[in-house]
Amino acid sequence: MHAAPEHDPFAPDATAQRAILLFAILSGVLLLLAHEALAEKAVWFDSALLRTGWFTLAVAAPLFAALTVQRLADRRFIGGTLAYTALLAYLAWYAGRAMQPGAVAAEAVALPYVWVLIASGHVLTAWFSVWLTRSDFSYPRLFDSAWRQVSTLAQVVAYTGAFWLLLFLWGALFKALGIVFFADLFETARFAYPVTSLVAGYGLVLARTKSSIGDAVHLRILALWRGLLPLASVLALAFAAALLVQGVEPLWKTRHATQLLLSLVVALVVLANAAYGKGGEAPLHPLLRRLVQGALLLLPVFALLAAWALLLRWRQYGLSLDRLWAALSIGIASLYAVGYCIAAASRATPWLAHIALVNRIASVITASLLLLTQTGALDFRAITAHALRERGDALKTEDLRYLRWELGSPGVTALAALQAQRVSSNAESAAAIGRLLAQKDRHSSPNEAGAQPSESVQYRQTANAAPPPPEVLAALAANPADSFRFRDALDAPVGNAQWLFELELDGQPPGEWLRVVVPSSHPGSSGAASIDVFQQRADQWRLARSEQQWLDEMQLTALQKALLAGEVTAIAPLYKDVMLGTQRIRFGSNGPP
Repeated sequence: MHAAPEHDPFAPDATAQRAILLFAILSGVLLLLAHEALAEKAVWFDSALLRTGWFTLAVAAPLFAALTVQRLADRRFIGGTLAYTALLAYLAWYAGRAMQPGAVAAEAVALPYVWVLIASGHVLTAWFSVWLTRSDFSYPRLFDSAWRQVSTLAQVVAYTGAFWLLLFLWGALFKALGIVFFADLFETARFAYPVTSLVAGYGLVLARTKSSIGDAVHLRILALWRGLLPLASVLALAFAAALLVQGVEPLWKTRHATQLLLSLVVALVVLANAAYGKGGEAPLHPLLRRLVQGALLLLPVFALLAAWALLLRWRQYGLSLDRLWAALSIGIASLYAVGYCIAAASRATPWLAHIALVNRIASVITASLLLLTQTGALDFRAITAHALRERGDALKTEDLRYLRWELGSPGVTALAALQAQRVSSNAESAAAIGRLLAQKDRHSSPNEAGAQPSESVQYRQTANAAPPPPEVLAALAANPADSFRFRDALDAPVGNAQWLFELELDGQPPGEWLRVVVPSSHPGSSGAASIDVFQQRADQWRLARSEQQWLDEMQLTALQKALLAGEVTAIAPLYKDVMLGTQRIRFGSNGPP
């Protein structure tokens, strides 16, 4: 073990260093057990609730302990770690419950959950580490603690990555001599998980006891960021001036004004925070200082414009999960924007001194709000599902899909309630919702197991088009369109139209035949299109190229109009693309040339 530097209050002692290795090994063993259970499709590990809790406690809890431990027997460390583990267990239980039943799209719940754990964990770890030093929560200490986490994890990733590069080289060198033992060994999970966890744990010990390297790195990064603050200030002032001249209408037409304005606020806040540092950085030149001050004073204006843009979208399209997250992001950004504006306007010394207070308050509020989104107190999925359910018969097909795939268990529950309401008033819609609920995942067939396409397919052709020869029809029958795969669950059972077009590249027979399959039960809604090309090779017709694309409402409407008008052409001479109206279908190089 390494001796902890006496001047470093965050460094672990010898006992804590051994504990870090144990935490890492425990995490590796738990992840290995999970890997084995998934590989064997173990019944006991089939529950989404158990999986969420397992991975959360296997990764987040040991990592929190390894990043914060200073003295293993410290009652503060033991109590705080147990409290955080209990919090993680509750959050995992709530997120895992939102993924049930098993047909729920887990990624819609898991991705926000993981990001919330990362963001809130970063804040909590910084505050907890300072608390363990038994010192006051001064901004320089919090600043050091937060940055030390980032540099420590970056060093661990680099160290572990370098270790595995050496192992890959080891395996490749011996494999070149005909000895495959090492290459096979390194690829086994029972080697990879324990060894990786042990190496990562040792890297954590090195990074936390040799912190001077990480400190030098993050100081260099901050110095580089300080140099970008004047440029960002010029951008903000120029953009504000352009808004005065052009107005906000061009900004609204971009359809992503909220993201652009939030990005500007975040950039200014991050760079201003880097310029302030711990509060003892050399002040900027007076002219640059005035420039930066002007930009920071505009932060609340940019945050207000972002809120305005979101409100317009909200009124136009209604509530959605993304807009709730955007509203929370704007609220947090506004908190920083107002605080940094006040700091820029203040005459306190050193310059921007109030940033320290703003960061301390805003970080706690941000972490608390993020954690609340993963509880019943502020569950955005449940809020969105309830709002959509209240719209009743006014819901569009896209809203029904949204409930099914984007909102986890609350969305499925609301969709089932809508189905029950429509059984008596709209039996066809209730049946379509039933097919949607029965679908195992968003890309699987909504039809019953064993369903087969009809033996006689009625192809549509434009007026006066020559019918396909029997040889082409035989090739089409031998390669039936995957219409069941691309049928939307909300379509009626015969909800796909199959079109045939003869294409000529050089005006000489034989030509090519294009088969296009599009959903037709709900004109104007989004859906999948299947495009197949049949060519004659060696006096035999066969499927040459195939492409599938998911089209939004406008694209699918345009495609249906183009098919009705017969606006279908091949792009010579390589015949890799087809124009359907104004839409270009790119086939690339798949299929025979």
